Amino acid sequence: MKLLQKIFVFALVLINSGCLDFEELRENPNDPLTVPPSLLFTSLTPEPQSSFSGDAYSFAQYHMWIATDNATAPSYQFGRASFTYETIRNIDKMEEEAQRANAPVYGILGKFFRAYYYVEMTRRMGDIPLSESMMGAENPTPAYDSQKQVYIQALEWLDEANLELGAFIQANPGLSIDGDIYFKGNLKSWQKIINAYTVRILMTLSKKSDDPELDVPGRMNRLYSQPDKYPLLTGINDNAQLEYRNEDGFRQSYNPDQAVYRAAIVYVDTYIEMLKSYEDPRLMVVADPTQDALDANQGNELAVRADFNSYAGADFSANGTVNSSKKLDGDFSFPNEAKYWNYTGQAAIWIGYSEQELNLAEAVHRGWISGSVADHYQEGVVASMQFYGIEETAASSYVAEKAPYIGGEEGLERIHEQMYIAYAENSGWESFFMTRRTGVPTYKFSSENNVEQIPVRWIYPSSENDRNQENYRNALKNQFGSENDSRDEVMWLIK
Repeated sequence: MKLLQKIFVFALVLINSGCLDFEELRENPNDPLTVPPSLLFTSLTPEPQSSFSGDAYSFAQYHMWIATDNATAPSYQFGRASFTYETIRNIDKMEEEAQRANAPVYGILGKFFRAYYYVEMTRRMGDIPLSESMMGAENPTPAYDSQKQVYIQALEWLDEANLELGAFIQANPGLSIDGDIYFKGNLKSWQKIINAYTVRILMTLSKKSDDPELDVPGRMNRLYSQPDKYPLLTGINDNAQLEYRNEDGFRQSYNPDQAVYRAAIVYVDTYIEMLKSYEDPRLMVVADPTQDALDANQGNELAVRADFNSYAGADFSANGTVNSSKKLDGDFSFPNEAKYWNYTGQAAIWIGYSEQELNLAEAVHRGWISGSVADHYQEGVVASMQFYGIEETAASSYVAEKAPYIGGEEGLERIHEQMYIAYAENSGWESFFMTRRTGVPTYKFSSENNVEQIPVRWIYPSSENDRNQENYRNALKNQFGSENDSRDEVMWLIK
């Protein structure tokens, strides 16, 4: 009877609406025709990866997974990347809704997000469609822009976003925005993040510092020398980071609900040995001593924890069966149980002050900007230690005595080593990208994990060969001299 009633009502609607357009009849009055730009802003804001999650931190050789029955060595399974055009469509929608709602600040921030997502695509794959992308049926087979042109466009968007946001803040003092997961709507904080991110991207272009079109040193100098115009992060309180808590959707991935993690995740010696070489107190914060060390000095746990020799990591390149046996024998350090084995763990950084300062130290070292390498270096290292709860006096002493800045190539390597330590279980793929650019640290490979060198790129989406074959294959030939879409092909960015 209910079905018959619905049919009857629908028939009446049709009879009484003969003059209505069919498209109007299809509209569902319960579907929203507009979306607040704040909701789109929230969905577009990148979320950081939490500790011990995904491939970003294991591929960077901070930790590895050794299950009890594991019999294979870990390998770098770089698959296919994806074009995040659906995300970019949401940027278009946010800008449209910002105009409708008379909230232009969301459109300004959209320029930052646009730069961010195109850079994330190009740094993984190489050349990508940009100028002809997002045209839908008008152009379903877009040509690829060179990686260089993608970076030039992204840097222009970033500069526009900073300048326009600065002008907006000046004209609207005290105005905040909704939908902000990091800074509770503080626009000045977002302006700082835009510039810290620009510093990051300029540093990734270090191999192209002589290119006059890119003008990497000039861009960095203009940003750094005008702090009123280009404000930067001033401390770890400016970090774009998320704090985890014991609520659904807000727990870190390494937690008591995931019991297998506690038994399977161990540290890798690439990371542990670097901490030990500097007698770095962060080691005692992030790791537990090996069971072997605890058993050898029972009843004196404090002394064991204070001894750098009590810690050891697994060899990422070793035979899987060997690593499994050593783990069971108590040879490896696990993540610090008191710090990590809970629902909050440590905050996850997306873009942070320590990274910014170490990047600036490198920029001074390279002669791009004036200033003190040692000062920026110390700021970066001390900020990382503060993040881990090391007291400032101990952190300053560490920089002065254990790991001071030194000149020359060794100094540059030390900056990169400290960046690697600061990136540990934070900032997503940034550590991997830094190592791809600098060679620091030296990753371990062997025939056991079927890798002889660091993979340098992700493969294009398979759909490109199906739907955009001519442009896709031309892009491969233009970049690599052949139609070989391989993880070992060296892109323009790192040549």
